[in-house]
Amino acid sequence: MNKPVKSLPQNASLSDVLQAFLKHHLEALPIIDAAQRAVGLITYRDLTDVFLPRYYELLRDFAALEDKGQLASVFNQSFAGLDRHQEKLILAADIMQTRIQWILHEQSLLEAASLLRTQNRQSLPVVDRDQKLVGMIADFEIVLALLRGSATAAMKR
Repeated sequence: MNKPVKSLPQNASLSDVLQAFLKHHLEALPIIDAAQRAVGLITYRDLTDVFLPRYYELLRDFAALEDKGQLASVFNQSFAGLDRHQEKLILAADIMQTRIQWILHEQSLLEAASLLRTQNRQSLPVVDRDQKLVGMIADFEIVLALLRGSATAAMKR
């Protein structure tokens, strides 16, 4: 798992969330409460839903919009929808996902891989028994660890 991990409190503003994603090149951002417990997760897809609620529809209709010269106009209207005042009113708690089964730090790699797969996620927060955030684990990290383990086992024979 990756640690230390970048996280934000539930009362962080949308602007804080955006800055964290841009500064740290994140795909997912754990959200914590005052006791440092993981309470939610924000992904770049969640931000897409905030800024471009019609994003997937736009991609589906990309050719038609491009042919009509409307694509730039649609994107400009989507980003013009939020002003600086609204960015401060929208909090991390408003956009975070809360229906997430955390991975306990003592769980095996196979259990972690299974949780990632069943939740259809690429990464999830790792927590201790008190649900305090201790790291993040991604599917590619699990694959690399398993491959290294297999390579080591094969070399010992």
